[in-house]
Amino acid sequence: MQLKPLIRDTREKIYRTTSIIFLVQLFGALGAGFFFVVQNILGVEHMLGALEPANESILWFLLFWATDFYMIALCAVLCYLIAGLPGLAPGLSLAVYFAHFAGGTPIAGEEGYFTFFATPLGGGGGANIGYMGYFLMALFCGLLIKCLFAAWESIKISLGRQIDKLLKKIKQIPDTLTGNGILDNIDLIVLVLILPVASMALTFLFVRYGIQKPFGALAEVLPEALLNLSSSSVILAGLLIGVMVGFDITGPVSMSAFAAAVLAFAQGDARLLTIYGICFVTAGWIPFFMVMVFSNIFKKKGRVHTDTDDTNLAISGPINAFFENMKLTVAFTQPFAMRSPFTVIPGLMTGCGIAGLLAGLTGIVNGSYLSEPPKYGAGKTMQELLQRGEIYLSFTLPFRTGDWLSVRLPSILIIAAGGAVGGIVIYLLRALQVKNQKKRGTYVELNGDIVIEMRELAKKRLAQLKKPAK
Repeated sequence: MQLKPLIRDTREKIYRTTSIIFLVQLFGALGAGFFFVVQNILGVEHMLGALEPANESILWFLLFWATDFYMIALCAVLCYLIAGLPGLAPGLSLAVYFAHFAGGTPIAGEEGYFTFFATPLGGGGGANIGYMGYFLMALFCGLLIKCLFAAWESIKISLGRQIDKLLKKIKQIPDTLTGNGILDNIDLIVLVLILPVASMALTFLFVRYGIQKPFGALAEVLPEALLNLSSSSVILAGLLIGVMVGFDITGPVSMSAFAAAVLAFAQGDARLLTIYGICFVTAGWIPFFMVMVFSNIFKKKGRVHTDTDDTNLAISGPINAFFENMKLTVAFTQPFAMRSPFTVIPGLMTGCGIAGLLAGLTGIVNGSYLSEPPKYGAGKTMQELLQRGEIYLSFTLPFRTGDWLSVRLPSILIIAAGGAVGGIVIYLLRALQVKNQKKRGTYVELNGDIVIEMRELAKKRLAQLKKPAK
């Protein structure tokens, strides 16, 4: 198997997967936004048969599930695109396991919402492998199945010849029985059961002991270290918080910073929580600056090309921020990072680090964390919401209630500065990457537009319905 064609093909599959995942996330974002508008603005309750107030949250949960647990769809789709049908079941099984069962006992669906997305209860323990953990899991499993299938076909040729030699020594065996014939008869077992299951088992070991255990152990020690640092220098703590957020956004490292911020908040200190909120939101704006600003300012043929799906992902997060879906500002950043992790993640770490540093330097403290119940918090205090793990109603919504001159305006300027720095870092790294890929023959030009594809699909379906039956 030649390496360069494999690299190009894998990149194409990753781009395709992220375009599909955009639709999955958008389904949840738009659906939940619809319920938000109808219920909170128009005042209409009991929709779609939810005749009791207790059922209202279930409707929200069903829609949010698509966005919050998109990594399950990601693993299934990416494994399928890379390895074909044999990759579908392993990818889906691994993703469901690490999303719901890896922390110990199985959990109920609504508890899963609080435990495994952006603010995992107790830091998520070892169960939280971050969005890049799911991406690496799908990539590893899909490529392993693909390579093992190719290896099996290669082995069959040589093994078949060896079996033929053995059969010729046995006179009672008819000439019609051949080594290749015997091996073809066991293909179903090997290709459906043995190789996919072996790939899934090896992938499990890779994720469990290469990602989950090491980062889980790291997540146990980082909060205390960060708290100790903040007591001596909140500026350095802010820088470190930003770097941690940019590294994995909703993964174990970022959640270690969040855990430290919550511990400080429980003692009446809202500084770290303010810094974390600023860094978290900044992560959602960095792709916007890269795609919508710098790719146009420095537009030059043959350097950094962005397709329409890059634009879709880059603008969807900031758009949701205006509708108070602060969490969704980072949800769309994650598949954007998967398209080019070696350029995007350094940009996220740099941009968020700058935001954390500036937040520490300016000494911003959002007093509304301590003094005002968050909007849409059903009267609960911030402490109660944070203990519950609710990210929609926790550290980002006080941006809407903080003082304009001392909190909101400086936060906006810091987020813009961090977003701009992170965006230019991604652009520069991407330009260098494109140059190297073209030199090595592994470059793939982006040309996706999932929205136009959906329109064409609708037209095709209409044409099929209008086509007269034979």
